[in-house]
Amino acid sequence: MHQRTFRQIALLLALSISAQAQDRGSARAPDSAFASLAREVVFTSVAFSPAAATQTGLHAWTEPRSGRHVLLDSLLDDLSPAAIRFQRQYYRRVRRRLAAIPRARLDAQTRADYDALRDAADFALFSLDEERLVNRRPQLYAELAGSALFANMSLEYAPKVDRAAHLTARVEQLPAFLTTARGNLTATNSIYTKVAAEETDGVANLITGPGTEFVKGTPSSTRYLGAAARAVAALRAYQVFIRDTLPRRGTYDWRAGPTLYAGKWRYFMHVSRSPAELLALARDSVRTARRQMLAIASPLHEQWFPGHRHDGDADAQLNAIVGEVLTRIGAEHAHRDSLLEAMSDNIHRLERRVRERRVLSLDSVPGLQIIPTPEFQRGIYGVAGAAFAPALEPSLASFFWVTPIPPDWSAERAEAKLREYNTYKALDLSIHEGVPGHVVQGDYANRITPEWRRLLRAIVAGNTPYVEGWAVYAEHVMMYDAGVDGGDATKMRLTDLKGMLRIYTNAIVDIGLHTEGWPTDSAVAMMMRDAFQERPEAEAKLQRAQLDYVQLVSYLAGVTDWTSFRREAQRREGSAFNLCRFHDTVLLYGALPIPVVRRLYFDRVPPSASIPAAWCGSAAPPM
Repeated sequence: MHQRTFRQIALLLALSISAQAQDRGSARAPDSAFASLAREVVFTSVAFSPAAATQTGLHAWTEPRSGRHVLLDSLLDDLSPAAIRFQRQYYRRVRRRLAAIPRARLDAQTRADYDALRDAADFALFSLDEERLVNRRPQLYAELAGSALFANMSLEYAPKVDRAAHLTARVEQLPAFLTTARGNLTATNSIYTKVAAEETDGVANLITGPGTEFVKGTPSSTRYLGAAARAVAALRAYQVFIRDTLPRRGTYDWRAGPTLYAGKWRYFMHVSRSPAELLALARDSVRTARRQMLAIASPLHEQWFPGHRHDGDADAQLNAIVGEVLTRIGAEHAHRDSLLEAMSDNIHRLERRVRERRVLSLDSVPGLQIIPTPEFQRGIYGVAGAAFAPALEPSLASFFWVTPIPPDWSAERAEAKLREYNTYKALDLSIHEGVPGHVVQGDYANRITPEWRRLLRAIVAGNTPYVEGWAVYAEHVMMYDAGVDGGDATKMRLTDLKGMLRIYTNAIVDIGLHTEGWPTDSAVAMMMRDAFQERPEAEAKLQRAQLDYVQLVSYLAGVTDWTSFRREAQRREGSAFNLCRFHDTVLLYGALPIPVVRRLYFDRVPPSASIPAAWCGSAAPPM
């Protein structure tokens, strides 16, 4: 066992014992006892992953009894069997300690936190005991290592000379980290192997390229170069291992199967509909959206392709008419080398529209950086992505990542990708990931107080349907209502409907692949036929569905709950309803499950957050 493992376990065990003793011997009110436990769990859970700790803003960790200091920014995650066993024991203790706190005596906000913490502990145990990602996903190690190294370089949490030293220390640990990976991994499959090899290349390129440039001129430079050579050699050896050795250890089906799928759904989703109900909704919605698209596209088809008639059944004619119109619209796109500039222009345009239409108080995100997606993340973020400012250091930068077209792609392949993400779709995506989607949502979440509550809701217990559903709601409801149209309302509406088709087919593909055993070719064909997706986009979505499960359904589940929630608020409040105040209020609750947010809102429980200065022109929300 590494010396670091002993130190980390001793540190966290001392904290756990100390907190338990305090809980047993105190006469504190239940709210205070829960706050103490929640704070401990938040920081302990973050400390389990130094890679996440740097991104969260937890840089150092001090053992309460001995005062021993641990610098998390210079460590990689400990995924040794001993560390995993300790995590399992820890979350079981958390469940027992939660059971000793009388939930009924907590205030409304804290009851919501109690439920979120209980579910987070259950999900952690499900992941450790049932999913066993450290044993089954070789790509996990590249993603964790890449995230840790990139955080040292991209987040200005300390002077550059210190961050260069932290980066160097992490690079030095990479060979041992990969040795642990080889010991843990017991099975794989072809898609995991493919992505792991690609992302390992990304980590190597991060070390030899940006990493080398970052440490240049610092005292760590010479030490870094030696560590980098050893790390890259270890990464290459890891690639050989996952290609040649790991497949002989066993095969693990990327399909979750009904049992594992139902387990993750229980802990991950917390929405108002079941998988069967969402699957039925998705299939009905596909049919409705396609009919709407035909009605909108037919006049354009007559204008652009006069006299062009199509044979076949009704579906074939619909596909031909809508497909030709979408292809014409798709020709309006940025150059393959100017995607970053186009997305940046979109963000600034959206900030102005939020301010003009007053859909919420926050119309920009301080410190937002629009940069190319890190290479080691491009297997996940095929086009764009968002990363919030650290919850513990909200003044640091937020990121809007834009994934460039690889230079080795053929002109035909690049053109297909650009047609898919044309001018109108790129604007939709800028709403979803940027303003007023994920990066704005993250800024509101960083206003929640006290600190333990902000961290609990943002990191340990953040609800994905809330997060992803908000971004889809912003993209397809809020900003569409605000008149964002990219210069042509008809083309934008068709693009918007095509985007919703993607949300519906996400759910159909995810449930079908993982619970019904769909062939992968059928999934790609369905996305291309029914949702008008280009093949590169459909194949990228298939890969994403193979790499994870349930997450793709969260978009439809979330936007459905968000939209019905807003309509209910409008119905109940009538002329007193204020859209800006509604948006501000629900965002300031943080990423709790939407049904929980709905209950807090209608029970008039004020957000536990600092109020933006502009709060829709009034001093406080209508509580």
